[in-house]
Amino acid sequence: AAPSASTSLDPVARSVSGSFRVLSPAEKAALKPLHIRVVTVQAGQTMGSLAAQMVGVDRKLDLFRVLNAMSPGASVSAGDKVKIVTDR
Repeated sequence: AAPSASTSLDPVARSVSGSFRVLSPAEKAALKPLHIRVVTVQAGQTMGSLAAQMVGVDRKLDLFRVLNAMSPGASVSAGDKVKIVTDR
């Protein structure tokens, strides 16, 4: 992080804010809120198959691990409760 009086991040801030635009009515109408839902792991499901069900996110498996505090070597078992991102 830059010191509070620093202006070193000003160009980055201008670049980021300049990339924003107003959404069109069609874009607004197409938006759906995302939710975090708790699901019960079924027999045969894996972290990968559960992560694949998530919508509206990039790097699904990485986010699945973060949401569920799981290390890369962790696994899920039938009956476990896990969180996934969904639009319903």
